[in-house]
Amino acid sequence: MKFSSSLLGTALGTATLGLLTLSPFTGAQAVNFGGLNVTPRGPQNLNLETGVTELPQGGTATDSKGGLKLVAGAMTLNPGKVLTAQNAVLTTKQGGTLRAAQVVYDLKSSTVTATGGVTYNDARFKNLSAPRVILNVNSAFVTALGGVKADGPALSGAALVFDLNTMQAVLTGPYTAKQGTLNASADAAGRLLLVFGGNQVVRSSTSPDAATLGRFTPYLK
Repeated sequence: MKFSSSLLGTALGTATLGLLTLSPFTGAQAVNFGGLNVTPRGPQNLNLETGVTELPQGGTATDSKGGLKLVAGAMTLNPGKVLTAQNAVLTTKQGGTLRAAQVVYDLKSSTVTATGGVTYNDARFKNLSAPRVILNVNSAFVTALGGVKADGPALSGAALVFDLNTMQAVLTGPYTAKQGTLNASADAAGRLLLVFGGNQVVRSSTSPDAATLGRFTPYLK
């Protein structure tokens, strides 16, 4: 059973207002949805049986704790569980911008999974693309999977993991990477550590030590 939020006052009456959180949406005001502050762009539809709210015209969702801001053309919210967004632009507190056809924010696991024409840009990477990108909100690690490419530094590989809080990244083989004096390639067993200074790779290693590699390995599974 679904009701448009603009009709809730008439259809349900004041006796049920305590069960609803949609009234603050009037006038496109922000409302808290399971830890997310959401500002809708248009009408909202609440499914009274499931508690799921649909925003067919999308809006903006902000996670102040995780430092994320999501602007999307359409959203579906299951409070405290999951937010699904279409035609989405996600920005991080570290200055990264991710664009994707679909973004799923699992609030329980604190992971954001982006699919469909995914691109990512920040101070290090220019036009990084991959079929799937996963952001682990708590640890601030990002994993790009399924075949990764970037214009800057010019690279391609099976997967790329980087830490938003440091200037390190690991590219897995088969890979190629070129920028300045960096000219590296390897087969499927290869692992390339990249250390950035701004948008430049200032150091790299084709044989990263176990301790360094161990920080990234869990995010490659």
